[in-house]
Amino acid sequence: MKPNTRILDYTTLVQDGVLTLDDVPQDIKAQVTKWVRYLSGVTDNGMVKDDTATKLATTVENKLSATLDNAAKTGLVVGEKDGE
Repeated sequence: MKPNTRILDYTTLVQDGVLTLDDVPQDIKAQVTKWVRYLSGVTDNGMVKDDTATKLATTVENKLSATLDNAAKTGLVVGEKDGE
């Protein structure tokens, strides 16, 4: 269902930080909440922790560790260029 202009106006005000969801009139509060969540990228209604950042940090840490191990094996010091 498409939101009407009133819902979009309140959604914009909530996103801009002018209003909070508590300030939205009761008759459209559920719809405004739904659209704010949709436009902010929330995909579920649960309180599940998003571990994307944790996975990314682990991946970066593993790649950095592998790079440092390779540098140690070749005798290079991290931060130095070859021949200098």
